[in-house]
Amino acid sequence: MVIILLAKVVKMSWFDSPELQGIVPEFCKLANMSPSHQLVAMYAINDLVLEMSYVAKIKNLTVNRRTSINFRDNSLFQIFKVAQETTKQLSTQLHQTLQSG
Repeated sequence: MVIILLAKVVKMSWFDSPELQGIVPEFCKLANMSPSHQLVAMYAINDLVLEMSYVAKIKNLTVNRRTSINFRDNSLFQIFKVAQETTKQLSTQLHQTLQSG
């Protein structure tokens, strides 16, 4: 629930507080830690992507679209790369666990 709230706050203040646009690299750093951290980072990134694609009724459609496009252009490829790397790491760990057990 806290992650959803964070995603909503980031979306609503995407252009008002540009320092919040740096949240994606912070999530990416979190994804490079332990498997528990990776899971939290993936949930947070997932909720952020979902929130950015959702049309909020608080602001007008133009602001929603502008925020979504800016997020897509600046952050989505980085999110894709991190998700791909994390999936590969977890797959390798699972494969090693199954081989040794």
